[in-house]
Amino acid sequence: METSGDIKRALRPLRWLWSWVEAALGAPVALWALARRRARLVYWSSKIPGPFALPIIGNALDVYSQDFTVVHTLVTNLLAKFQPLGRIYIGPLLSIVSSRPQDNEWILSGYKYLSKSFFYNKLLEPWLGTGLLLSSGDKWRSRRKALTPAFHFRILEQFAPVFLSCGDEFVRQLRKRAGGDTFDVVPLIKLLTLDIICETAMGVKMNAQNDANSAYVQAVNEITTITARRALRPWLHLDFIFYMTTPGRRYKKCLEVLHGTTDSVIRERREELLKMGKDHGHSAMEIDDIGRRRRVAFLDLLLLAARDGSLSDADIREEVDTFMFEGHDTTEAAISFAIYLLACHSDVQEKVLEELKSVFDWSQPLQPTIQQLGELKYLEMVIKEALRLYPPVAAILRDITNDERLPSTGHVIPDGTVMIVSPWAVHRNPEVYPDPEKFDPERFSAGETARRHPYAFLPFSAGPRNCIGQRFAMLEMKSVLAKVIWNFEMFVEPGFTALPGWKLILKSINGVRIRLEDRRTQYVNTGF
Repeated sequence: METSGDIKRALRPLRWLWSWVEAALGAPVALWALARRRARLVYWSSKIPGPFALPIIGNALDVYSQDFTVVHTLVTNLLAKFQPLGRIYIGPLLSIVSSRPQDNEWILSGYKYLSKSFFYNKLLEPWLGTGLLLSSGDKWRSRRKALTPAFHFRILEQFAPVFLSCGDEFVRQLRKRAGGDTFDVVPLIKLLTLDIICETAMGVKMNAQNDANSAYVQAVNEITTITARRALRPWLHLDFIFYMTTPGRRYKKCLEVLHGTTDSVIRERREELLKMGKDHGHSAMEIDDIGRRRRVAFLDLLLLAARDGSLSDADIREEVDTFMFEGHDTTEAAISFAIYLLACHSDVQEKVLEELKSVFDWSQPLQPTIQQLGELKYLEMVIKEALRLYPPVAAILRDITNDERLPSTGHVIPDGTVMIVSPWAVHRNPEVYPDPEKFDPERFSAGETARRHPYAFLPFSAGPRNCIGQRFAMLEMKSVLAKVIWNFEMFVEPGFTALPGWKLILKSINGVRIRLEDRRTQYVNTGF
């Protein structure tokens, strides 16, 4: 009598045969479904204006360049030519960009398309993990809810001394160059913003302004450049190719430095907080040895929130690394372009100075509180106009997973498209901002702002995934720029024009060359 094993062995050839039949039938069906989906995508995209695209590689050759300025120029020319709606293929990937606020509202305001494009994850996840910037779904919702209290006004008040001390060191560095030749101020701004974010995010004094050669500073600079170059070369998106290249190997070395530093700080801060809580109770974590309220870093808030075990060290690291990236590179770019525009417009400088004199005593050093920074309305208008002209985040990407219709035109956006919300494009749309190339802070007076569409100004994105640190960034920029204008008159180098270029974020690729004259020589010589 045959056993069940004998029957199975007898039927084995039939199972093999059936698997081949399934494969033979399934492969054509899968290919047909893929071809049909692709045909629909190409059909609907043909209804949207855009440059001629080659098969398979699309417009990749148009944006391939070693020069970040060339890439930015090509893309902005594309936007200008096909405004307010245009499409471009990067390889087989269809991307569509609109410069109309109502389309921005459609994609950003709801919860349907909260997930960032895979493009972000592919390039940034090895460094940042799936923290608040890259996470989606339930993880993003829980992290956003947990982290929002870290940017409460009461917490931001604790960071004011950091802004002031780092800003004072920045002024000292600038004073060394005042009265001399023109120089590039961007490297100094980068070190300043690194000092601020290291102390506020990790509770660590990096002293980058006095030690530009530290391993951490060098790793941050190098990894952003490598990542930006990788983004422009589709073949380097494949990990097995990228990590065989010299930049790929350098990338790994940079990750070791960045992650190693963050891990070390997390361990030290966790041990310190545990010891303080054990010895004196949890209130000691916020009070120093002589009874003053202790300044709590962003990392400390994460560690305190993780006492129930909900966040591992790896979870905390990805959030700290995310804020280190987002909190210094973007503000560096924003401050750089604001200084450039102020140096080009002495009349605006003088108006800011008059506002400062109306709030502060000119005979004293400038040491503003958070409340006093809130009174600087014209300076805020200047910063917003600089962010309009040069938004650090020049593009926000979302993957479209269903056929949709654009509110502005009714064009079908097919499933499989990457929808690009371009702050650069909408900020320079003449339908929204007349004479868009002109630097005019009055655009952000209360009356003008009220008349515009709420999704016409997007330096911090908008909707549920807006920048959680935008109040922090605005206070930091106000504090730094107020100190610069209080102490110096700025002049742009004759004939110099900043060249914006895409380097993960929008930066001036040729720096910002200015000359400084000290406004406060008489006070400096007497101790001020």
